[in-house]
Amino acid sequence: MPWHAIALENYYGERRHKLSLQQPPLPLLFLTHTVPSEEGEITIGIHSISQNKTFELNSFIPSGNHDKCLGSSHGWLITVDYNYVITLSNPFCSNGIICLPPILHINLLHIRKVILSDDPIVASDDYTVMVIYADGLCPNELGFIRPGDKGWTYIKNDSVMDVIFSKGLFYALYAFGSVKTLDISEHYPKLNKVSPTCYSSASFRNKSYIVESAGGDILKFVRLSGIVYDEYFQPFGVTKGFEVSKLQVSNGEKKWVATTDPNVLGDGALFLGDNSSTYVPASDVLGCHPNSIFFFDCCVLDYALLAGVCPRTSYGMGIFYLGDGSFQWHYVPKILSSPKLMLLPIWIKPTFQGK
Repeated sequence: MPWHAIALENYYGERRHKLSLQQPPLPLLFLTHTVPSEEGEITIGIHSISQNKTFELNSFIPSGNHDKCLGSSHGWLITVDYNYVITLSNPFCSNGIICLPPILHINLLHIRKVILSDDPIVASDDYTVMVIYADGLCPNELGFIRPGDKGWTYIKNDSVMDVIFSKGLFYALYAFGSVKTLDISEHYPKLNKVSPTCYSSASFRNKSYIVESAGGDILKFVRLSGIVYDEYFQPFGVTKGFEVSKLQVSNGEKKWVATTDPNVLGDGALFLGDNSSTYVPASDVLGCHPNSIFFFDCCVLDYALLAGVCPRTSYGMGIFYLGDGSFQWHYVPKILSSPKLMLLPIWIKPTFQGK
């Protein structure tokens, strides 16, 4: 089934009996599995939250010799091959393939994350691709490329945990909680420290995300995790809650301030994953709950994340309600891929506007 047909069916299904089609569609959950055959054919699946259905796709498979999918951003699926060539693929349009120059950096080990500042369809000449990569000397540095650039520009700055684009600037979150902005509007990139280091045992031990709210606030979400064992004594991670902080001025300087506001996301819902986080309005979308976080649980041990596989037989997609701290769980059948294209579940947001 074609991606666009699935997205349209899901989009209108979410709004059945609704008065408006102006709200953006819910992100879809991207899955892969290997069909039993001599060739080990890879099949792509999309899971719809609102319909609680998984669709098999037959019209789009990421092209090229890619061995890893890095996530999605602005509706574009991001893959990287053995030569560190990144490809942007938009399955919701007919000409949605962009191949970028290879990342030629000494001692490059792996690419952790890629985000886009804007949708290349909307801003074809005015978008930036930002990567978090690791080399043999420094973990998690930044690099970027723009349309027309002959190669990547590398920012010597290590321990970057997450990055977002907001109001013309990239905001980078570092291992010990500090935040820096990166301005690439001029010829020479400018890196400015926004908040000081904030030592937190929870932030150090758990995965942190930097997010922009609907009101323009910069928020930090720390996923509180623990390790449990299944019936085969295989370890996997479970989410026990989230800590939320807001970047705001306190005693004359910007710093992270823990928020106790039970309605911090308001009418919206946040979709967290290894891809860039996505905020959507929830009032007019079936299956989407206001002031909640959608996430999935998988093995969080380092070797499993690097391999891109997990020993569990299903993915636990959770909804965390910020108002009362409760959870709701849905289990999506696990689909393991072949060694060539190892994918964890990925949120991908359709880029059409209901047309």
